Amino acid sequence: MKKWSFTTLLIILLTLLPISQIQWNTEAEASQTSKVNNEVISNSASPNKTVKEKAPVSNTGFMPKVNRSYTYKPSFEDAGQKTYTASKNKSIENSVELLEEDYIGYTYIEDQQQLALGVAYSDIFFFSLSYPMKEKSTITDTNYLYDGTTETTPVYVESTNATVKTKAGTFRNVVVLKYPNGSKIYLAKDHGIIRITDFEGNITTELISVK
Repeated sequence: MKKWSFTTLLIILLTLLPISQIQWNTEAEASQTSKVNNEVISNSASPNKTVKEKAPVSNTGFMPKVNRSYTYKPSFEDAGQKTYTASKNKSIENSVELLEEDYIGYTYIEDQQQLALGVAYSDIFFFSLSYPMKEKSTITDTNYLYDGTTETTPVYVESTNATVKTKAGTFRNVVVLKYPNGSKIYLAKDHGIIRITDFEGNITTELISVK
């Protein structure tokens, strides 16, 4: 067997070491690149990843449908149950009445600029909300005073695509409006108000049946 001198072995070792080191680095870099690529693919193409849909912008369609009855408990007036029938108001353009009996009830008025609700056959309005209603934005509730002036209240659009369950059913794309005092109004397409809560979150008005 041929014997190698110490000097010869040292030269061979020093010659081979850089090659071995380069090969090891190349494999490590390839492995690291592979992990990064796998992560990108996983994040962008994973079938389990939920893509949040863009919240809709609401700008009409919240008046109750006519020829239907809407039952609330608590009602607009008290903790009791009341049923209102929806019909066209022929004397006011773009309006729908919710009447408990002749001339007693409420009137919705809606156009491209606003949605209003007031006492039927009166000048009393509960709100006049500006359109459009865009999620996480602030709209205006205009109050028309007896002296002909107006005052406004900023109303925060908390959501335009909430899902709300009531005894009347499950409503989607519900608009949730929050007032400065913490009270909230919930509006659903083709139904109008489906719920009102106070500053503590207690339900003060809720739709329980539509027929």
